[in-house]
Parts: sequence; structure tokens; C-alpha cells
Amino acid sequence: MTANVSPPPHLRAGEAETVLDKSLRYAMSKAELYELLVSEEAAAHWMGADVTIEPDVGGEVRVRMPGWPEIVGEFLDVLKPERLVVRWEAADWGRSLVTTIVTEAEGPHDSRLAVRESGFGPDDDLLRRRDWLWSHWLVRLAAAGAQRGS
Repeated sequence: MTANVSPPPHLRAGEAETVLDKSLRYAMSKAELYELLVSEEAAAHWMGADVTIEPDVGGEVRVRMPGWPEIVGEFLDVLKPERLVVRWEAADWGRSLVTTIVTEAEGPHDSRLAVRESGFGPDDDLLRRRDWLWSHWLVRLAAAGAQRGS
């Protein structure tokens, strides 16, 4: 997995616009990967959460995980099977985050998922929590794809 936090970690989030970038290669087609992202059953598995997903522009996504505040989002852009853009909010964030997820084919049975999240402002803690959560989710997403393929 490649993970980049821009600007570099030695700068605080409030010193510049901070963007969280993560990317991981998956041993499945772009279409299969996209389906794991928008399927409520699959997302509940790889997120380890109760999930509601309406994958249409204006549709809602809700994520409820033990020990975390409920996260509520709205799909701003949906381009199947290539891109999802979601604006998220949670009670303890104090701001909205925007996440862009892009899937790209890297062969007939391989693909890459790239996540870019922005809107952190000066909140270093939120940046660290989301970085950890996306790292966790992307690895679980790979495992979910492997289980589906077997």
C-alpha cells in the first residue's frame, strides 16, 4: 500500500491544506472492486460496521462502528465503476470531509484503488484518525475480495 499525507508529517495540518492520499493494488477487476465498495453487505464486512449505502448522486451513506461516532455522507459524484465522491460528517469532526475514490484497471484481473480525502483544516487528530481508519479499511477490502474470489 502506498500512503501519502500531504504536506509531509512534520508539518501540522493547519499550516497548509492537508490531503490524505492512499493507494492499494488489488487482485481483482475494477468492476469487482467497485462492487465491493458499493455493496452494503460487502462494505459492512470490510468496514467492520453497520453500513447503509445508496450509491447514486445525492444518495446517503451511513457508517456505524462500535467506539466511533456515526459517520453520515452524501454521494456528490458516482461514475460506475471508476469514481465515487462522498462528503462526510460526524458529530465530533466539526467540519465536512470530501473523499474521492478512484478505481483503475491494471490488467484483466488487477486494479488499483486510490483514496484522496480533504477538508481537515487545522485538525491533526482527525487527520490521524482517518489515516488509521483508511489504512485498516483498505487492507480489509483486499481480504474481502480474496474471500469472495475463493
